[in-house]
Amino acid sequence: MKHAISLLVASQIIPLTAVSAQQPASPDVAAETGDKPVEMPVKPTSTPFKLLDNLVVVETTISGRPHSAVLDSGAGGLVMDKAFAQEAGLTEGQDVIDAAGAGTQAQELRPTIVPDLRVGPLRFERLPAYAGDLTQLSASAGFAVNFLIGAPAFKYGAVTVDYARRRVTFGPSGSAGRCAAPIPLTISNDAPVVEAEIRPTADARPVRLRLLVDLGTRHHALAIGGPFVRSEAGLVLAKSGVQQKVGHGVGGSVQGTVVQVEELRLGGMRIQGLKAALTGEIPAFEAAKIDGTLGVPLWESGVITFDYPAKTMCITTPHS
Repeated sequence: MKHAISLLVASQIIPLTAVSAQQPASPDVAAETGDKPVEMPVKPTSTPFKLLDNLVVVETTISGRPHSAVLDSGAGGLVMDKAFAQEAGLTEGQDVIDAAGAGTQAQELRPTIVPDLRVGPLRFERLPAYAGDLTQLSASAGFAVNFLIGAPAFKYGAVTVDYARRRVTFGPSGSAGRCAAPIPLTISNDAPVVEAEIRPTADARPVRLRLLVDLGTRHHALAIGGPFVRSEAGLVLAKSGVQQKVGHGVGGSVQGTVVQVEELRLGGMRIQGLKAALTGEIPAFEAAKIDGTLGVPLWESGVITFDYPAKTMCITTPHS
């Protein structure tokens, strides 16, 4: 059986827009599964992370054995490298999932089940996951990416990533403290989406965009694709930029144009002269009905907090 799914993650692919992580991944791995942690902190609990190529790398255990993983808000579930999944003794299901994302090459994923996973204070049992080829992402990042942890780590509480102190904090919803300028979130396919407004050039009208907030968009504060790059405003903006490679994911390299956007408005934030990447090579932008992503350079000098249950987000920088 085949399913077609696409969703962006870590500037590469995201495979869970059409399959709910709350359901058994496949009939041949069917059992009582779920993505809600069986152990969660009752108060904010922090754990350190390493920042490698602007990816948040956390220490985890699978059935008691230590492994590193990338924490990625753009992922709708847990995505594992297939070679790593085999080494960890995980059994793949027979269903094949066609995943589209950054780059032109298609990617096939197969469902599996992680029997026991610990991420900081979170513990999961029989967590549905998907196994695919992450070698291109590993080569681009410069280290072995064993797996990506997405929605299950975010959706049941508050998660704060402090880039300055290299600490990630997990806690109950509402436990992250007061935010001076909360940003409303919509949770779409188990990933956080915000409404933003850009003024492409000084004399252009503002354009509203739906943007995925992605800890895996490593090198650009703003990446835009979809209908905008084909619009009159997008075509005019692209003429002012420089064509170059703007990313690299499991589907190969991504070409685009680096431009400067006159202004970005996000909640109460107003950012002038923001660099952005325009590209038409990310099918996930089309399939997931989003216009682009907000990425790490926007908050890398400060703190970002996600509270999915409260549908809010907070970005704090030294200049906030």
